[in-house]
Amino acid sequence: MSEIRTIYIGFDGENVVSSEETKKSIDEISKLECALEAEGQQLNWKVFNNPDEPRTIFQTILGDRKIRVDQHTAMADRPPMAVVSVVNNKAVRLEFYEGHDALALSFDLRSKELSGKDLPRWMEVDPQAYNPYKFLKEALGFPIPEEIIKEVDEQQKST
Repeated sequence: MSEIRTIYIGFDGENVVSSEETKKSIDEISKLECALEAEGQQLNWKVFNNPDEPRTIFQTILGDRKIRVDQHTAMADRPPMAVVSVVNNKAVRLEFYEGHDALALSFDLRSKELSGKDLPRWMEVDPQAYNPYKFLKEALGFPIPEEIIKEVDEQQKST
């Protein structure tokens, strides 16, 4: 029987966590076999977690948590996060979500066995997304047409 589990990076499945908790998740993932591929090329954990490159996915999330959670700093963007699907201690899928007004799936990297398969996303729609035009109209009284507000709402639902 296969052992299937999910590891969250930067959050606990519901809420953002500190950089310390994020680092623990990254360390846990780094011990697993990386079965992820991109364009037919086998990937390794250094692609996602290179301390010398702050723009790698895991370092991006870790840096965000140091500022957002540890230092209690308000930030404009939504908190980026990743979800790793694990089967028998092998990472077979990595979903990375980021965005300004709403989190959206930026990367969906998979093992060769899962490549091309129609799989559900961990998060279809960001439940905490907000429409900046609606906010500007309601909170600050900006004269923004309803059509623009509705268009942004529809775009957020489709991402």
